[in-house]
Amino acid sequence: MISTFLSYRMFTADIAKSVQRTLANAQVAREQSYYRENIGKVTSVDDFLNNQRLYAYAMKAYGLEDMTYAKAFMRKVLESDLSDENSFVRKLVDSRYLEFARAFNFTPEGGVSAGTTVVQDQSDLDEVLGLYSEQRLRKGMAVATEVQYYQARMATITSADQFVADERLFNFALTAYGIDASIASEAAIKSVISGDLSVVTGSPHYAKYEKLAAAFSFQADGTVASGGEAQTASQMLQTIYLNYDVNGASASASAAAFNTGIYKGLVPSLTSVDELVDNDLLRDYAVIAAGIDPVVISKQMVRDILTSDLNDPASYANTKPEYAKLAAMFNFNTDGSLDAGVPAQTTAQLNGLVDDYHANYQAKALDSETLHTSDYKRSIGLIFTVDDLLNDQRAYTYVMRAFGLDPNEESKSKIRQVLTSDPNDPFGFVRRLRDERYVTLASAFNFGSDGLPQGPLRAQFSSVKTETIDRYTATLGTYDYQKEAGEVESDYYSEAIDNIETVDQLLADKRLVAYIKKAFGFEKETISDGMWRQILTSDVDDPKSFVNLASNSRFRELAGAFNFATDGTAKRIAVGQVQDPNVLANTQDLYIRQTMEQTAGDQNAGVRLALYFQRKASSIQSAYSILADKALLEVVMTSLGLPDTAAQADVDVLAKMISSRINLEDFKDPAKVEKFLARFAALYDIQNPQSTTSIPSLLLGQEGLGIGQDLLSSIQSVKVRI
Repeated sequence: MISTFLSYRMFTADIAKSVQRTLANAQVAREQSYYRENIGKVTSVDDFLNNQRLYAYAMKAYGLEDMTYAKAFMRKVLESDLSDENSFVRKLVDSRYLEFARAFNFTPEGGVSAGTTVVQDQSDLDEVLGLYSEQRLRKGMAVATEVQYYQARMATITSADQFVADERLFNFALTAYGIDASIASEAAIKSVISGDLSVVTGSPHYAKYEKLAAAFSFQADGTVASGGEAQTASQMLQTIYLNYDVNGASASASAAAFNTGIYKGLVPSLTSVDELVDNDLLRDYAVIAAGIDPVVISKQMVRDILTSDLNDPASYANTKPEYAKLAAMFNFNTDGSLDAGVPAQTTAQLNGLVDDYHANYQAKALDSETLHTSDYKRSIGLIFTVDDLLNDQRAYTYVMRAFGLDPNEESKSKIRQVLTSDPNDPFGFVRRLRDERYVTLASAFNFGSDGLPQGPLRAQFSSVKTETIDRYTATLGTYDYQKEAGEVESDYYSEAIDNIETVDQLLADKRLVAYIKKAFGFEKETISDGMWRQILTSDVDDPKSFVNLASNSRFRELAGAFNFATDGTAKRIAVGQVQDPNVLANTQDLYIRQTMEQTAGDQNAGVRLALYFQRKASSIQSAYSILADKALLEVVMTSLGLPDTAAQADVDVLAKMISSRINLEDFKDPAKVEKFLARFAALYDIQNPQSTTSIPSLLLGQEGLGIGQDLLSSIQSVKVRI
């Protein structure tokens, strides 16, 4: 027989070919297909344990074949709460049981976790809330741009023909008065603004057309009178004021600045209280400054306040503090007049009122925003389908405004198609609209094509996230400060990784990258961003992908721990499955590897041990990891030349002995693992002589070279240098 090491190298020289040879076995291929096609039908631990074929397959994959008979024990393993440090499986020394439990999504009650399907992830919800908060600014800025154009262009208009021919002017004015510009007849509007309302007689919107007509000063023939204007200053200001309001931008900073400019321009010319209360802008501006909601106060009430005698405790203004504050801002007499030489407001009163307006306007806007946001957050928790969202008018309006869409103009059937469209499909409905607002809207929800919520986008499955955190924790020192710092980092990782939607986002967070490197044993290695992208976007099922062709086999393990597509975006998690897709793939990989190792072991048990050690080496975190695994311990004891009786020593003593003679960090380096296994194979062949001479045995003195016991003892006492 050939040596253990040469047999081992025959398997590892081309793992892909070894795997293909194993898969070529008809029985193996049948078991692979059966498991893949039937594991998804499992809905409970009972289902799993009662299907002997599935159960035995999984037990073999995770190296627990010799425990297949112990179903009661394995039930406890599978029903353990992995988040509980005191659960049954976490108290077991052998880490294979924890690995096995993690491979399935069973609950402590024995069912399959239903997972979480919500119409919005927390990150998406936060995005919508943030966009809604910004919409006041966005709308205000957009309307301000149109206002600037409207004011400049209207000053040059000399005929109704010019007005209707300018689409921006036309849309701005009609919108202000609540008329749909997209369906309005230019000829009819020309007649209306020229004073002829007969063309809209009988229209249900006749009152709107009346207001529109009153907003212009065109003559009957559609021209501007000599020396006149298409709109007087007051007509233009009223139109702009209404446009801000109709567009939902009246609470914006731009609208506030516009209102302030108009107010400061008109107040000095006031001669009576009626001039103020009859002007909507002036009246509303003043009452907001006093902290009064314009909706709950009438013109007459404002007049009564402003004409009250503040020296009379029984006067109307003295019935409420805010009324008294409003009255004190003006100098009107009780009959509404002003004394000769006395302005409606002094400079000090005017400046004080303007300051109060801006303070109260902002507070009112924020209060309104907070109210709407609280309402939306409450509503979204009760929305389970796309139709629920479309039928909840307040939630629907909130969403539309957040994304810069008009809830009154958008077709709900169109929005339904947007929300159920895949924003990542370049040929999907939402992409064909060629409007990024709709793409962003679709991306903010988890609706599938059927209108029901799907699993969330996740860069990592929860089971793998838990494993990653456990791996990181195992690398920490024993001091309290190290453990406490590790807990802080793990808490950060647990929360942050769920919000990662692309590889680029992950790489931009160096704290996450550092955590992952440490957890997967790459802490001391330099990996460029480009290399990270190649690893994380590799398809582990594609034999030609980067991680399957790379010399460092640990890259494949790293890629398999994340859920990125080849384009670098996180994929959705299918919920309610007994095994996540990447875990299913890993289980099948492990089954093939176990079968390959078993085949090798049928010929030479040492080869099986070497293959197993090669597979597990990078996951060894401490000497205790070795002590907890009989196969790993046998390889290490053989390599160190320790007698079987040493295994009976105190655990801590043996762990210290191993740590003092092996640098465990070397097991992260494949080349050093190979050197270690070469030593193991040579010593294994000495302890287990084959029927024919092997190269390692010759090198170490068998078959006539006469290695003495003293020399062998000397070799075994030397610290292993991998």
